[in-house]
Amino acid sequence: MAEVDRELLLDCAICPNMCRCECPVDQEWGREASSPSGKARLAHLLLEGHLEWDSDLLEVLSTCLGCRGCQLLCPFPELDLAEELLLARTEACPADLTLSAAVPYLNNLKKYGSPYGSRPVDVNYREAEANPEVLYFVNCTSQANHPRSLQVALELLDAAGVTYKVLDHYCCGYPAQIWGDLKLARQLAEENVARMAQSGASLLLTDCPECWHTFTARYPAWGYQPELPVVDTATFFLDLVRQERLKPGRLEEISTVTYHDPCIWARVAEKCAAPRELLQQIPGLVLHEARPARRETRCCGGGAMFQLTFPERSAAIARQRLGELPPSDMLVTSCPFCRENLQVGGGKVLDLVELLGRAML
Repeated sequence: MAEVDRELLLDCAICPNMCRCECPVDQEWGREASSPSGKARLAHLLLEGHLEWDSDLLEVLSTCLGCRGCQLLCPFPELDLAEELLLARTEACPADLTLSAAVPYLNNLKKYGSPYGSRPVDVNYREAEANPEVLYFVNCTSQANHPRSLQVALELLDAAGVTYKVLDHYCCGYPAQIWGDLKLARQLAEENVARMAQSGASLLLTDCPECWHTFTARYPAWGYQPELPVVDTATFFLDLVRQERLKPGRLEEISTVTYHDPCIWARVAEKCAAPRELLQQIPGLVLHEARPARRETRCCGGGAMFQLTFPERSAAIARQRLGELPPSDMLVTSCPFCRENLQVGGGKVLDLVELLGRAML
């Protein structure tokens, strides 16, 4: 298991803290404790035994969106503060201390395999009998809040003649880790990896950047290695369009879109080009660029399950981000958390795959 790098944490704690200019939590809260180096100082003092864990300190250390905006101005390129804070909470926090706002969602996750509770069953699909091209991972956020986007993805696979199976009814495990239950996170990882191996598929397809990051980075750190390559939907569907297995047409009611880069896709996975090229494959569609965008994107407030545990702050951060976006017929993103939170903030938002579906189906 990975461990907290205390030397890097101390470097962050005593830094001049220019990164706070890029931290949406600090911009919203305006508290020293919620700034990147403020959280680093508290984590360092807790790990060194100079402070005792309590609910207030756990709440402060949980006010990280995992957006990595702080890395843009960080003088320590090897430091991933979001990951160090997450490791500090899972490695050193007492097992009986849980973020109070997360308790009902953690209970749902234990009971149903989803933090949102029992899952809807109204997504229809036609699975391949054996050895499909794709194992499609149904993320819990879309399944709970926007099942139509999942249905569209499967309809596009059908339209392109792609054989698939669906891996649903289970969370990737990241929310369990975020809320301090690493045992549950590992259990979900073990079950998902076993289902991946049994699927006979050639690749695992996901439209959730946090799921992608969990499969590709967190699972190996927990001792589980998926056998399948993990591919994002923007890259996969763009390849189908290039092969002319999908041929999008002109949209009737949408002529301009603004694309919002999700933080994990932009800064961790470095996947900024494929969504834009896919949008440009839709005839007549004009793409308006956000400012800032790509690697310099700003978080919408939906990362690290923030919209569940800190809903009012999360919505305020979404409104800040919406104020930076140019006007267009539709705001488009490729993350279920971004879609959900920007809508809560008042935006008119579609998932990228759902927009492609409107141009196809």
